[in-house]
Amino acid sequence: MRANISVEMMFPSELLADWNWLLKRPYALIAMNNFGDMFLRDSNGEIQLLVLTSGSLTKIADSQAEFQNLAADKEYQRAWFSLDLLTEIERAGMSLAPGLCFSFKKPLVLGGACEVSNIEVTPISVYISLMGQIHQQLKELPPGTRVAGFKID
Repeated sequence: MRANISVEMMFPSELLADWNWLLKRPYALIAMNNFGDMFLRDSNGEIQLLVLTSGSLTKIADSQAEFQNLAADKEYQRAWFSLDLLTEIERAGMSLAPGLCFSFKKPLVLGGACEVSNIEVTPISVYISLMGQIHQQLKELPPGTRVAGFKID
């Protein structure tokens, strides 16, 4: 299974609407992996990685050219595109169609396991929205807080 490297599908503002609490400025979506994690370019040309499972935004390159060079390296591919997990998913017979991504049935932030049995195929826009809402609701809680319930709009 190939890792997705480029994306040309939705308007970033629509796709990222449920992440506005974290993304304080406009971004251009330049790539996405098979788990919906997004590589975003800001107005300065820096590349940030938005990881849906952790709700984190991290600078990974100073420019798109640097990002492309780094993305050609096997170690960055393994980390950014979850190649080991993709191999397990492929062996389990799962695959993606356009507009879909792999998601965790029980999100990792809510105690889900990072294993094939906890993975399903979901529409990209639904998963990105869901994870943005979950992380927004959890962001003020101290680490280790037990969550008895939460609301998703």
